[in-house]
Amino acid sequence: MKLHKTIAKAIGYDLTRRKFHPSFDSHLINLINHNNIDVVLDVGANDGQFALNLRSEGYKGEIHSFEPVSIAFENLKRSSLNDKKWFSHKLALGSECGKQSINISEGSHLSSFLNPNDYGKKKFESMKVSSTETVQVATIDDYLTTKVSNINKRNILLKMDTQGYDLEVFKGATNTLQYINCIISEISFTAIYSKMPHYLDSLRKYEEYGFVITGIYPINRNEDDLSLIEADCFMVNSKK
Repeated sequence: MKLHKTIAKAIGYDLTRRKFHPSFDSHLINLINHNNIDVVLDVGANDGQFALNLRSEGYKGEIHSFEPVSIAFENLKRSSLNDKKWFSHKLALGSECGKQSINISEGSHLSSFLNPNDYGKKKFESMKVSSTETVQVATIDDYLTTKVSNINKRNILLKMDTQGYDLEVFKGATNTLQYINCIISEISFTAIYSKMPHYLDSLRKYEEYGFVITGIYPINRNEDDLSLIEADCFMVNSKK
C-alpha cells in the first residue's frame, strides 16, 4: 500500500480508502447503499452527467432527471434513451408551478434563473448569457405526489444543481420532505450570480427541516488564496 501511495503521489493523486476517506463518488454510493435509495431526483440534470455517474458507480434504481433548457435536454434524452429506469423531463423545479425565463449561458451547465454577477462573469468566461428561454416550472411536492407511486414506501435522494436556485427547489418540497432521505445541494461560499444565497443561509434552511451534513466536496476555488467558491454538500434527513 505504501508503494501504491508513493506512485499515486508522484503522478499527482492521493490514494485513500473509499470507506474512511471517501471521494465524492464513493461517498455518494455509500450514502445510497446505507439509506437503501431506490429513487433519485436529479434536478438540474444538464446532459445527464450525474445520472451516468450513478450508473457507473453501480446504482440500479429509478432516476428522474429534470432539465428545462432545450439544447441540454436533447442531450439528456439521448443519454437516457436505453435505460428503462431513467426518466427524463423537460422541466425546471422551483418553489411554485408556472413558467419562467431562464438565462442560457455559453456553458450550458452554468445556465440559471439568476443573472451572473460581475465576479462570476470575470471568473468563468462561459457564464456569458447567450440567450433566454421560457420554461415550465413544477414543484417537487407536485411531482412526487402525482408521478411517483408509493412515495411513503420509497427511499429518495434529492440532488440539486441549479446554479444558485437550490433553495427555491427545496422550498417546493416542504410538504414531501418526510419522504426524502438524503439531499445533495450545491452551496455558495462566494456568489457568482446575483441574489445567490450564501452557504450559511442554505445550511440554516436545510437544518431547519432536520437535514444534517455527511460530507462537503469542493467544486471550485479562488486561485489566489485557495478559498472555496462552491461545494457540493451531502445531507441526510435526521427525522427519517
